[in-house]
Amino acid sequence: MSEFQKRRADLWRKVRGQGVEAFLVVNVEGSDQPNLRYLTGFTGTFGVLILAAEEALFLTDPRYTEQAQSQVDLPVGEVRGRWIPQVVERLRALGLRRVGIGSARTTLHLFEELKKAGEGLEFVPLGAPVEELRRVKTEDEIRKIREAVALTEAGLSWILKRLRPGMSEREVALELEFWYRREGADDVAFDLIIASGPRSARPHHRAGPERLRAGELVLLDVGVRVDGYCADLTRVVSLGRPDAKAVRAYELVLAANRAGIAAVRAGASGREVDAAARRVLEEAGLGELFGHGLGHGIGLEVHEGPRLSTASEDVLAPGMVVTVEPGVYFPGEFGVRIEDLVVVEENGARVLSAFPKEELVVLPGR
Repeated sequence: MSEFQKRRADLWRKVRGQGVEAFLVVNVEGSDQPNLRYLTGFTGTFGVLILAAEEALFLTDPRYTEQAQSQVDLPVGEVRGRWIPQVVERLRALGLRRVGIGSARTTLHLFEELKKAGEGLEFVPLGAPVEELRRVKTEDEIRKIREAVALTEAGLSWILKRLRPGMSEREVALELEFWYRREGADDVAFDLIIASGPRSARPHHRAGPERLRAGELVLLDVGVRVDGYCADLTRVVSLGRPDAKAVRAYELVLAANRAGIAAVRAGASGREVDAAARRVLEEAGLGELFGHGLGHGIGLEVHEGPRLSTASEDVLAPGMVVTVEPGVYFPGEFGVRIEDLVVVEENGARVLSAFPKEELVVLPGR
């Protein structure tokens, strides 16, 4: 049994108890690309998976027929033009009447269109069963994430040797993205965050035309995608000697990062892990400056379950891969965030990222 066959079997076991005869995954121009890729290996922007107890069928349009035949280990059918009625006819031809569909990804418009075309069929929203399966990674998936981490770290090392005052944030981001693509990344996993000086106090700053300046911190939140799987890593450096406030903030965020990693283990809740890191900053009087959650799952998407936050109801399980990324942000001054990727294991965390973080790196300020 292939990995994709196993995933589809796991999905069917998960949904069949909810009274459905089939489960439908629809990816329209990337709307559900991660789930469809997880279940079939297909990387195109349009595809439909019909999964039933005894059989499964993959549908796509003529743009992707040949690609699907090479990527997907299922019978491949073709739809043309108005595809929704054709999908409905396939469901009827298979003798199906009650069809489950993931409601976390399916738009209300698509759901209504399926219902309109599918008179006599019942489409049943079932939440996010595929996303729930994706939370726990196989060792092969972890290997791909580790490869993405290694390439991410290599690129970060490369760009840090080139950082200098006068470069724009956008210039740094573009040079690094070009390096990643040249060295084998599928893509960057997200818009690379290069935030210098007071802009580093914006957790999701978008790299712009602002210039790096001597004496300022530079926050680099970077990651690539390798074979579909993402990495996410954040480090902070100083261009020239930092002031005492920045050094102290860095030391406290590093302590919070380590406390969070130490709290990761199977059976721990996302809220408990978040609290372990947050406590370090609260005891130092900086709790109000840590306004986001501690971390998130990562895999085919850069943000997926589980969540590590004050509101999380998730419980960690072996094989989950999560970020641990505490930060403090002084508006108008600077921000510090340190982010690592870890695998949840029975008795702790296996850290995938190895980029140095023991102290605030000081780069030449001229």
